[in-house]
Amino acid sequence: MAAAPDTGTDPDVPAGKRRSRRGVWAAALGGGVLLVLGGAYGIGYALSGETLPPNTTIEGVQVGRLTPAEAETALAAQLAERSAQPITLTGDAEHQLTRTPAEFGLGVDYAASVAEAGARKSFNPVDIWDSLTGGAAHDAVVTRDQAALEAASAELAQQVNVDPVSAELVFEEGQPVVKEGTNGRVLDAAATGDALSGAYLDSTSVDAVITEAEPDITTDEAQQTLTEFAAPAVSAPVTITAGDKAFDVTPAMIAASLSFVPTDGTLKAELNAQTLLEQARSTLAGLGLDEAKDATVELRDGTPTVVPAVNGLGVDPEALRSQVYDALTKTSDRTGSVEATEVEAGFTTADAEALGVKEVIGEFSTNYPATAYRITNIGKSSSLINNTLVKPGETFSMNAALGERTLANGWAAGGAIDGGRVVERMGGGISQTTTTLFNAAFFAGMTDVYHKPHSLYFSRYPMGREATLDWNSVDMKFKNDSPYGVLIQAFTNNPSVGGTGKITVRIWSTRVYDIKASDPVQSNFRDPGATIKDNSEVCSPQSGMRGFTVNFNRLWYQNGNLVRTEPFKWTYNTLTPVVCTNPNARADRIER
Repeated sequence: MAAAPDTGTDPDVPAGKRRSRRGVWAAALGGGVLLVLGGAYGIGYALSGETLPPNTTIEGVQVGRLTPAEAETALAAQLAERSAQPITLTGDAEHQLTRTPAEFGLGVDYAASVAEAGARKSFNPVDIWDSLTGGAAHDAVVTRDQAALEAASAELAQQVNVDPVSAELVFEEGQPVVKEGTNGRVLDAAATGDALSGAYLDSTSVDAVITEAEPDITTDEAQQTLTEFAAPAVSAPVTITAGDKAFDVTPAMIAASLSFVPTDGTLKAELNAQTLLEQARSTLAGLGLDEAKDATVELRDGTPTVVPAVNGLGVDPEALRSQVYDALTKTSDRTGSVEATEVEAGFTTADAEALGVKEVIGEFSTNYPATAYRITNIGKSSSLINNTLVKPGETFSMNAALGERTLANGWAAGGAIDGGRVVERMGGGISQTTTTLFNAAFFAGMTDVYHKPHSLYFSRYPMGREATLDWNSVDMKFKNDSPYGVLIQAFTNNPSVGGTGKITVRIWSTRVYDIKASDPVQSNFRDPGATIKDNSEVCSPQSGMRGFTVNFNRLWYQNGNLVRTEPFKWTYNTLTPVVCTNPNARADRIER
């Protein structure tokens, strides 16, 4: 008989009872597992969150299984040196800033760094498991003082920033030429701050974030304007008719009047109406289109005389500009038309008559040794200022009236003062004219805008009331603050060489004040320095002069009453004596 199969059951226990016992065992086993798991969960929960996960690092510092407080202490101790190391912020090869992190506004928040690394309580089994077995590498939390970061970026930006240069379109010898633009560079403060913050604790050298800045007008844009506008503009004349007359506005006239101005990121063509009219004026005059002439006042037979205004026949500048401009980009039919109209003078005869130029209100004369150069320069300068009309509110400039003193302009070389020595300069001697005019204006009550007395005192001039002149650095200016016109009259006695010259300047206007000068008061006398011994082959000997200070007042009287006192003060230098010691020297004594 075959053996019964092994069913894993007790053959002596009935089937129903066998099933019941198996359930009890299964329940007991399941309950045990749950009890074990529950206990493990409870233990895990109890242990988790008190320390950081075992594999946790912050900036490479091992802080796993440490409490948050312990982790903060360990992190601060091990990062102390790294977090304080100076950082060099580089703009370019020549410009860097080296600062401590604190000066850049950077620091480490240790508490926040530990908190972000994951020491926290949780009922989630996954979190509990990670707290007991996990962990990862973390960056420290970096703090930023935005104001300090921006200040550092701004400081470096001042050194490395380069403004872009826009391209230009200009005319050279009548032809349009592009002057190339260049890109600039700009330090991006926000991005540089981020770069500093990101590199902190990892590097002690950081490159600033610098971007290129394109100019408003690029070279390509300027070249396009040249091709599309400037080149056609001067390709041919523009023919303008005015009534029964016609004239050409030539390419040269156009080039002199046309400019290109950066406007809203483009080059805008501007044709100047007044310049264009001035360029065409001689052509217009040849057609009988003469400009108006303003009235003026000038001396005739020693008497101020009003020279009447003369109206002209011409064209309106804006109308001419518009007609020419409209034809500039055309390749054919470059024509236009304007009306020929009467042009009134800007300063009428009535305006000139109202100036009240009728009497001498200030006059002064000075004498001078009539050397050849003085006769030339003083005579020329007096003729240039003679009959100059200064209207109310206008300022007279001696340099503007005389122009640059050069041989080509008809001036002669003569004595001038430089560094306490008398030297030879082109236009020497014109301080005689300037001083005489200054004194005439002084007694006429003109407002002293600027004048500079000589550095040395010369007895032929009134003490303190002098005015020297230099084209490059020294002018003499006065302003007509009166309601009346001022006419300058200047003349010399036309001396011969070796005689005594005399220059007289008169100021014609309407008298309002009687002007006087107080007696000069001298003080602060100083002796000259040690004698200079000049051993050069060409030597200019000179005697010494004392220096001193002078004070005086301009006194304003009206109806016999003193109404105003204006103080003046000047200090004269000493003149160092010069002795020529070279026995073979040619002694050139330059006259003062």
